[in-house]
Amino acid sequence: MSSLPYLPQEIVADLVLRALRLEAPVRGISAVCRFWHSIVARNLAEMLILRENGRMVSVLFRALKHHKLDVALDLVSRTGSLRESDDALVLVARTEYTHLARCLIHAPEHAARADCKNGRALVKAAKHGHPSVVRTLLDAPQHAARADSQDGRALLEAAKGGHIEIVCMLLDAKQHASRADCRRGMVLIESAIRGHIDIVRTLLDAPQHPAFADAAGGLALWRAAEQGHTEIVRMLLDAPEHAAHADCFGGIALVRAMDGGHIDIARMLLDAPQHAAHADCCDAKALVRAALHGHLEVVRMLVYAPQHAAYANCQDGLALVEASKRGHVEVARLLLDAPKHAATADCQDGLALVEAAKRGHVEVVSLLLDAPQDAAHADSQDGLALVKAASYGHTEVVRRLLNAPHHPAHANLHNGAALVAAAEFGHADVVRTLLDAPHFAARADCQDGQALVEAARGGHVDVVRMLLDAPQHFARADCQDGIARVCAVDGGHTDVVRVLLDAPQHPARTDCPQKMVVFPAVGGRKEVSCMMQ
Repeated sequence: MSSLPYLPQEIVADLVLRALRLEAPVRGISAVCRFWHSIVARNLAEMLILRENGRMVSVLFRALKHHKLDVALDLVSRTGSLRESDDALVLVARTEYTHLARCLIHAPEHAARADCKNGRALVKAAKHGHPSVVRTLLDAPQHAARADSQDGRALLEAAKGGHIEIVCMLLDAKQHASRADCRRGMVLIESAIRGHIDIVRTLLDAPQHPAFADAAGGLALWRAAEQGHTEIVRMLLDAPEHAAHADCFGGIALVRAMDGGHIDIARMLLDAPQHAAHADCCDAKALVRAALHGHLEVVRMLVYAPQHAAYANCQDGLALVEASKRGHVEVARLLLDAPKHAATADCQDGLALVEAAKRGHVEVVSLLLDAPQDAAHADSQDGLALVKAASYGHTEVVRRLLNAPHHPAHANLHNGAALVAAAEFGHADVVRTLLDAPHFAARADCQDGQALVEAARGGHVDVVRMLLDAPQHFARADCQDGIARVCAVDGGHTDVVRVLLDAPQHPARTDCPQKMVVFPAVGGRKEVSCMMQ
């Protein structure tokens, strides 16, 4: 009984009264439950229809959803009108139960029409990939479904789902066959997007009304290249008639192929025998994408193309910036050595150098600084490259920037900004390199000891010692009224507090102003609290 649906109260009351009237006087109340169950079991479909107030299609939907085939078969055999039969057929077409569709089509009364609702049943069967149901609808003795109904929508749905058997069935229908070029080539486009190679080939090779590879201006080629479907791109370019143009939409297919890193497709588009894509299309966006992904051979192909070659310095050197950012040193070298319109290492005020220094690409940094012409300046953008390299702890990059042959960066730029950044993140090697620079060395007491404060806050004891022991311009442990000690106490850095208190010169004071005193009392800070007292 738990699997039975809820029944309206009036139906329940009527059945219970029948059970009480017929069974209770003879066999007692216990027989009522058994009698109730027998009624519902014999008339489950009828009870369900009563529950839905006569809406048979709603009941059929639930029966099919839960695979109650006996109930579904009972329902389709008792359709009360042609409209009910048609609605039931559309519903059944979504499932693989071919015998239910046949029962509806061949019913002695109120037989369903296979072409009902402008072929909606055929569309549903094609969309859900049920070839036997499609065949049943197309071969119906009367009112057979038309394969080309709704301008070939069934073909479109079958192609989108990759149902090659149904596609062939619709194209080969005896009457009113669907056209492969229907819907302005959208069937081909959707198949190309999804990578259905067999369906694309079938549509292009259809004996009548084949699909055009250049439909919608070559949209199929664009989307296939974007998704990396190499075989489909080749088929579209090699179509015997109405072949797609590799330079369609201004060469967007080449750009999209490079976005996805599809090198084989890019080569195919550039080497097309007719209407080949231009290497410099879309302001050389393809070159920028190739440089970004580090595709050296594609970059060489674009820069050295015999016609319409891409400029290595396109978009103010954006390709070089992208290659430098990701550490593609060989790509960067190729762009700098291009025979014509070569990229300049100092493009965009040294942005390529800044990006390479930030990420620690020392080989790229050296390449940019040593360029024979228009070399990058290590102190460009007010030394931003040095600050970024120091922040991320790239010691070799910092050394290279400080020792650049032309326009070297100054270790003390911006009053020691690089030193403060390195101290904040605890990069001891970078701090030592900045302090020991041969020219314009950073001062340990820069910004009134801010580097010491940041190192103390982060608990970097090695950096703190280094700043306090600097041979010249050492940091004072009591700088900024002792805030370094306060930060160390607040962070519970016992070893840093001890170093600050034991500094040989200007040690930290224990009687700093009240507003700056922190008195930890719990956890790992207890030792610091006792030390302060």
